[in-house]
Amino acid sequence: MPPRKNVRKPASRPRRTQKGGNKKQFPIGILIIFMPLLIASVFYMMKDDEKSPAKKPAVPEKVIVEKKKEPPKPEKKPEPEVKIVEKTIEKTVEKPVEVVSAVNAVKLFMFDKGLSQDRISRVDMSITIQTDSDKDAKKLSADLRNYMKENGLEIVSKSPLVVKDTHGEYSIGFFVPKAPKVVEKPKAEPKPKAEDKKVAEKKPEPPKQIVKPAPAPVPAPKPVVKKPIKYTAKLAVVIDDCGYSIPLAKQLANIGYPVTFAVIPYTPYGVETAKIAKSSSNTVFIHFPMQPKAYPSFDPGKGALLLNMPDALIGAITKANFAYFGMQLDGANNHTGSAYTEDAGKMEQALKYMKLYTGRFLDSHTSPASKAYDECRKAGMKCAVNSTFLDNEEPGLVTKNDKENHVHVQLLSAAKKALSNGSSIAIGHLRDGTVSALPEALAEIEKMGVRIVPVTDLMN
Repeated sequence: MPPRKNVRKPASRPRRTQKGGNKKQFPIGILIIFMPLLIASVFYMMKDDEKSPAKKPAVPEKVIVEKKKEPPKPEKKPEPEVKIVEKTIEKTVEKPVEVVSAVNAVKLFMFDKGLSQDRISRVDMSITIQTDSDKDAKKLSADLRNYMKENGLEIVSKSPLVVKDTHGEYSIGFFVPKAPKVVEKPKAEPKPKAEDKKVAEKKPEPPKQIVKPAPAPVPAPKPVVKKPIKYTAKLAVVIDDCGYSIPLAKQLANIGYPVTFAVIPYTPYGVETAKIAKSSSNTVFIHFPMQPKAYPSFDPGKGALLLNMPDALIGAITKANFAYFGMQLDGANNHTGSAYTEDAGKMEQALKYMKLYTGRFLDSHTSPASKAYDECRKAGMKCAVNSTFLDNEEPGLVTKNDKENHVHVQLLSAAKKALSNGSSIAIGHLRDGTVSALPEALAEIEKMGVRIVPVTDLMN
């Protein structure tokens, strides 16, 4: 083979490298074509931006947005106020009318009218009332008839007034005492004779003047001189359980002797009864409820002190019981309390607080083992102890026997104790038989030389 000839190839031109890498150049012709369009679009955009401020570049300016004024609202006329009136309907609870005897009702009626009991006279089932005039008799008859109805008594007849109670029918009349007229009988003139008649016919004689003799003087009645009673002892009567009957409270206030009203707090007529006692110048005690041995089967009532109560509660109850009356009381005695009074510590607590409101305490002695009197003395109070119950068989618990004859006998027994010891205290209860027995029995006791006194006179 022939030898190859060395043929030199022309040297290739070195390629220029542009800065920024291998980028293609944008054709200038195309740019010249689209330049007017670009300028027109930019101009159009700038003009559009001027019209719409929202598209302007954000500038931190405060934009004040004015609120459109709302059209004034028509004024509303004030609507008339609708007043809601609340009416409270009070329910009146009628308290049961207590039926009392016709005799006691007449006495209470005279007491309310301010008339003396001496105007009343009674014979069996007939009652007579003395009045000052016929007009007063008619008015009193009408008022008494209404009073009997209000106290639950049956009116059998209006004229004459006949009233019926549990004992029978009573006839009630009125009379007006009249002063006797002294009638002088003229002396009989002697009959003229026949001759005198003839003369008289001829010559009439002048009438003779008749001189009436002066009436003989009536001797004045001799005053009845009562022998003074020599008193050698004193007796005080306390009536417990007051506060349940206004008629009996009025009757008790009118017996004519000092008595002590022991009123239970929170009873239907407790405050009214205390006022009746005060207005009649009688003594008023708080009849303080305490726990009996029969508790809880026998409940001593609201405001009672019980053995399981702490000292602070005893103080609060004592304060409330005294505050119930709203007046200064003369003393206190226990209502029931056969269990409470046997506990010396509890009596010490109770008397510590009672002493803040009264300085006297009477031990009703419902238990023979009572420590109440001893603790009262330790507390520095004026104290006393009951010695006789007038009308019950279970002392201080339940009234079982309030018959007048039984109460009369018990009062005489208390008077005999007073004569033996110098003084004595008896406790009864506000019952019809007990209150009715007091006037006659106490008058008899006075004749025995025993003075009836308030219980405060016998408390040392």
